[in-house]
Amino acid sequence: MMKDSELQDIKKRYNIVGNCDALNHAFDVALQVAPTDLSVLIIGESGVGKEIIPRVIHDRSPRRREKYFAINCGSIPEGTIDSELFGHVKGSFTGAINDSPGYFGAADKGTLFLDEVGELPLSTQARLLRVLETGEYISVGATSVKKTNVRIVAATNVNMTRAISEGKFREDLYYRLNSIPIMMPPLRERGNDIVLLFRLFAMQMAEKYKIERVTLDEDAKDLLLKYKWPGNVRQLKNITEQISILSPSRLVTADIMRQFIPQDYETTEIVSMGKRKDGEHSFENERELLYKILFDLRGNVSELRQDVEMLKHKLNIASDVTMGNAKPAALTAKPLLLDNKKHVAEDAIAEEYVEPKNNNHNNGYSSVITPSDSIYNDGKAIIDDDEDDDYDELQSLNLKNMSKNYIEKALERANGNRKRAADELGISDRTLYRWLKRFGIAVVAALVMLTATTACQVSYKFNGASIDYSKTKTIQIADFPIRSSYVWGPMASIFNNQLKDQFANHTKLIQVKRNGDLKIEGEITRYEQRNKSVSSEGYSSQTELSMTVKVRFTNNVNHTEDFEQQFTATSTYDNTQSLNAVQEELVTQMVKEITEQIFNATVANW
Repeated sequence: MMKDSELQDIKKRYNIVGNCDALNHAFDVALQVAPTDLSVLIIGESGVGKEIIPRVIHDRSPRRREKYFAINCGSIPEGTIDSELFGHVKGSFTGAINDSPGYFGAADKGTLFLDEVGELPLSTQARLLRVLETGEYISVGATSVKKTNVRIVAATNVNMTRAISEGKFREDLYYRLNSIPIMMPPLRERGNDIVLLFRLFAMQMAEKYKIERVTLDEDAKDLLLKYKWPGNVRQLKNITEQISILSPSRLVTADIMRQFIPQDYETTEIVSMGKRKDGEHSFENERELLYKILFDLRGNVSELRQDVEMLKHKLNIASDVTMGNAKPAALTAKPLLLDNKKHVAEDAIAEEYVEPKNNNHNNGYSSVITPSDSIYNDGKAIIDDDEDDDYDELQSLNLKNMSKNYIEKALERANGNRKRAADELGISDRTLYRWLKRFGIAVVAALVMLTATTACQVSYKFNGASIDYSKTKTIQIADFPIRSSYVWGPMASIFNNQLKDQFANHTKLIQVKRNGDLKIEGEITRYEQRNKSVSSEGYSSQTELSMTVKVRFTNNVNHTEDFEQQFTATSTYDNTQSLNAVQEELVTQMVKEITEQIFNATVANW
């Protein structure tokens, strides 16, 4: 760790304002790696000041007396970038009237800063990889190999792991560049540094244009600290300049500040993956939109397919009964075996139970599913959502009793867990829940039967937020952005859809975009992999994926139940498997586990 005096000297020399720990850590790493020749990859959003780090590294390295070049890879046209970097010989292309050494030749023994390295074409990436590995390259149009001794510092605002998975960036080059990663914190995570930077920019404007410096009152400071700053330091400087010139008062209040700060930002994750230079179209936004649509539609397609199958079976049975050939297919169904060791009653999903009204046509049973509500196929009962009184008259009493028995046996087998019972019956848990309430088959009854069978007593206590549907009717679930440096593309869509489905399936709360009685927000803070175990031969045999989500829960009906908490899930895969082959399955498992943890911690903690 560097001393405070050394840190202050660096900040003073490079005109750096801020004292947040993440910023200090970034400069600490830069100073530690400066004396070496290791490649450095600086990761951070656009506008956070990544260009300062390579200058610090070069000035503190043994190469400080040699040349330093900073190159924006995104600003060089794809057709000429090889010539710019690696040079060319005279006559190699139209306009090549002289030999050129290129940046790698000119920066020999010095430092080369490659900004926006994620924008490099794949062909140029292959050339860059060879330079990093061997120090050799071939100029455009040349036949001889040249040598260079250049220290590479690269920076990017692109999600590199996503670019790799999409085939836009070479994985081997990424690991070469990422010998030492340095994370630059976004402005929204720097706390009081925001106010310090505002003062600096306001003072610079006052000195430059000979005007009185603007200052902030406390409410305006709070507004600055709460804003997400998608454009980071660059955006803060822009707004400070606007206020300095256009504000009618030199004391900036919150009302004045709101006139200059953009409103209605839905997310702070504004850095698009694979963003191209101005004028060139990128399909990243479209890809993200398609990911979201596909995951939204997946559940709808499954339900539609199920509805079609139910309708087909229903029509077939109706036809058989009409001709006097009804076949009680349920007689051939697989027997339901009660296994009390595999399932625990505490896993029952928390849902509001509504006591059914007594119906005269229940024939003395506490719960009956009418024949129109059930049909059977291949050993599974399929419950239809539609009521069909005419069809009731066509069913036999045997089918009526079988319907009731199969529902109750499925609940008994699942130890009262409606989701497992629904899976056993081949229907959605929402469909099962509606029929349980409508026809009076109570999970309580299934649990009583379980208690009698296992000769033990089960009791429950509801420890989460109490849902009183007369007071608590809506919930706002914000999309969780990804703050992890390692990201898999579809992960955010999978998580956000699963979390919303969890509350839609197991509560009667109406989901709204804003001003909900309950509010759940947060971010995916970590997604990483590590070696879990070592085989007898001495190498790692398993890799563990882990995912952490930070959640902020607000109960606007009862704020004593507000909390902020982190939830983590892990998954393991064999190193004989490719991560790309198993990643979707593992992420889906972890997402399911975390969303269940969130649900249990908010409204369903038994």
